[in-house]
Amino acid sequence: MKLSFFLSIVRPVLPEWAAWKRERRLFALAIASALLLCLAWPRWNLDAAAALALAPFLWAVARARSAKQAFYLGWLFGAVFYYVLVIWLNILVFYSWLIPPAILSLAIYLGLFKALFAWTAWHAMRRAPRRGYWIVAAAWTAAEYLQSLGDLGFPWGYLGHALWRRPALIQLATWTGVYGLSAVLFWCNHLVCDAAGWMAERKENGRSGREGQTGREGWSIWPQGLLVRAGCLVLFGGAMAAAHWSAGHRAGRPDFYSTAPFTVGIVQPNIAQREKYRCYFSNISDEERAGLQGKFLTKTVQLTWPLVQGDVAARCRLLIWPETAVPDTMFNTVRWGFYATFFRDLATSFGAPLLFGADNVVIRRDGQVVPPGQLDLADYHRRYALYSFEPYNSAYLAEPIRGIHPRVYNKTFLVPFAEGMPYIQRIRPLVNALGALIGMQPFLAGTDQTVYEVAADDGGAPLRFGPLICYESCYPALSRKRVRAGAETLVIITNDGWYERTAGPAQHQLQAVFRAVETRRFVVRCANTGISCVVSPLGRIEAETALAQDAVIRHAVRGVKELTFYARWGDVFAGLLLAIVAGFLLAEWFSGRAGKQAR
Repeated sequence: MKLSFFLSIVRPVLPEWAAWKRERRLFALAIASALLLCLAWPRWNLDAAAALALAPFLWAVARARSAKQAFYLGWLFGAVFYYVLVIWLNILVFYSWLIPPAILSLAIYLGLFKALFAWTAWHAMRRAPRRGYWIVAAAWTAAEYLQSLGDLGFPWGYLGHALWRRPALIQLATWTGVYGLSAVLFWCNHLVCDAAGWMAERKENGRSGREGQTGREGWSIWPQGLLVRAGCLVLFGGAMAAAHWSAGHRAGRPDFYSTAPFTVGIVQPNIAQREKYRCYFSNISDEERAGLQGKFLTKTVQLTWPLVQGDVAARCRLLIWPETAVPDTMFNTVRWGFYATFFRDLATSFGAPLLFGADNVVIRRDGQVVPPGQLDLADYHRRYALYSFEPYNSAYLAEPIRGIHPRVYNKTFLVPFAEGMPYIQRIRPLVNALGALIGMQPFLAGTDQTVYEVAADDGGAPLRFGPLICYESCYPALSRKRVRAGAETLVIITNDGWYERTAGPAQHQLQAVFRAVETRRFVVRCANTGISCVVSPLGRIEAETALAQDAVIRHAVRGVKELTFYARWGDVFAGLLLAIVAGFLLAEWFSGRAGKQAR
């Protein structure tokens, strides 16, 4: 009885595979479209695919038997696309057997956003067959925006991201973020799909003598609408060209920059993550652990020296090491005295501030913070119940003579499940319980919008930069917060050594290009094994390292004070499209209710 009741509830939403056998080709088109779209991203970088590859999928959605079938077409398309796009994440199985099912679960979850798009698009094509394309385009962009929200937000693999190597085409992001670029590329795909559909149906109707009957179940392609949409595409192209011209003109003016050039040095030590990871094992001796940590520090220091030697004018004024450059969980607790002295002396010898990544463990005794280096081990062993520990993934700034800056930047957005527990990560008892269950110690998320300042040699304006750690570079809202807090340059430190020689480092790197254009800031990116780079405010990659190589970059950057529209107002464009789609769906719902009442 209970089983039959349960089935009666879920049956309406389950797929009808037996009834859909005749539409198998539609599902095949969705899969083919997903595979083609993957070619637009690294490693292939065939960006033209982003303007064409969606056409088979859209063709399938337009010819779906029902809204439910369209939903499952979208779900299949999205799940296949994301699984193939991030299949390189399976290399992390070395660290946990849970990775393969987690990647599959991620793809299924992300596919739901494409399913929601397809369901909405099907309704728009039926409800407004001649002008529904506006809702369809808005629905795609709105689904991307929804996918970025919350602790489980994943702004990865968006259509607009495919243009990351085309700075002339992405300046619109200063106003709309990447969502405006996605909207233009989707418009291309939808126009290609409907133009091909119109020509195919003309040919089919001509053979059968049914001129004027197009589409199925009330859906039709309006030929005049194709011309209108082609004209709109020309206008969109004009807007992109105007944005490019405006950006170049503005960046060429003397008052665009707020500082003189600052030469920064990026150090890519190329330390294999599998070797670095051993520093955290509990089953190795203290001597072996200290030996590994010393080996990594020595290599990084040796790579840094050439950046601060030679002609004074050519020396770097800011040095950057990657995330977890110091793989020591005791960094600011038991070994704080050693590290504080080491980095003070090192920065003094370099003659330049040094930004680097390391753990930050805040210790509390009876609720009161224990200052770094002042943990009384004897008291802790006697009264351990009074102590609590708050671990953070952090960035430190070591300054000449003054040593480590008292303000530490703690990562504010944590990688779900790998670093923190989404949505509950501020409920510490629950986090600790779940961490014990899955065998990991979750980090806490920081809250401060930290901005550091580097003084100019000649007494000129200092360079103010905002740090971002790893996955944070994927979120435009975080870079906007740094900029609104006063950052004139953005600095990303990351450890992409986890992903070895896969497409992962390049897919992660491309996010830096959009953070630069959205905020009109130089973006300096330092990665452990690559890819490190410097991106100009116009989104041009001006310097870049190879993957998995010892490397350094010496490059000049400048501060920018002005706030772009996107930095000030954020996702107004995406929010507006989401509101339009929500309004359409509400109107559909009320219309459906009114129809039922009339019957």
